[in-house]
Amino acid sequence: MKTRTIQQKRLAAAAFAGLFVLLALLLWQGVRRGDAVRVGIPRTAAAYGAGMLLQTPTAQYACSLGSTPAAVRSALAAGEIDAALLPYELAADMPGCAIRAVLGYADAVIVSGDPAIRNLDSLRGKTVTLAESLRGSRAEAMLRTLLRQSSLRCDIVYGDGAADIRCCGIDAAETLLRADTSLRICFSLAREWRALLPSVPPAGLCLAVRQDYLESAGGDYAAFEKALENAMAYAREKRKKTAAMAAACGLAPDEETADLLYDFCDFRYLTGAEMNASLNAL
Repeated sequence: MKTRTIQQKRLAAAAFAGLFVLLALLLWQGVRRGDAVRVGIPRTAAAYGAGMLLQTPTAQYACSLGSTPAAVRSALAAGEIDAALLPYELAADMPGCAIRAVLGYADAVIVSGDPAIRNLDSLRGKTVTLAESLRGSRAEAMLRTLLRQSSLRCDIVYGDGAADIRCCGIDAAETLLRADTSLRICFSLAREWRALLPSVPPAGLCLAVRQDYLESAGGDYAAFEKALENAMAYAREKRKKTAAMAAACGLAPDEETADLLYDFCDFRYLTGAEMNASLNAL
């Protein structure tokens, strides 16, 4: 009888120890899930470089694809995600958030069916149309700065109808090209900026992170930042694979479109002084 009592006590102790280990494991897993960075990525050509993160989820970060930059911004503002890839215009005025990196320059491009339009100088004496929604935008400021610094005379008008030469964002350019196959993207303003001016071009896509998350962020966040930096470097070097991943994860409608727009994307990971220079370029 005494032997049975001892055995029962040993079994109870073993069961208790096993339960303790199980609870500790569950607690550890819960902490890991809580620490993992929740990242929103909008469906935009500027974010093609993040396709690798959408295709290779890890325990350190969970990336989700949003419909538009505005929708992703709303999720960040509501605390549904911890970080987001956002255009500068949406990231700059986010209350309670900090810009941690610039992931590309402003994506303004010139679209035309005129084969003579090849660079900024070919706009001399021409009329460039911007959509009404771009009145007072960074795209307009960028274009006017380039024209002024190059001493070029060019008329800038506003309108949403047909135009011989149009300045717009890269996603709007894709829409224009789908509607009219005679059009082409002639050049990007960021590349003209790099060729003509000594300063860093204005920021485009940015990494915005909630301040309250950063205050307690640990190793998972550091791993995410490094993975994002590596993804941008990979995209800069691997055109075909980047286009394939963008199409596979839903960032692009198809691989052909991603390949077409690739030439007008800038995949960067700027921090520190270079980031600040880009943020304050205009």
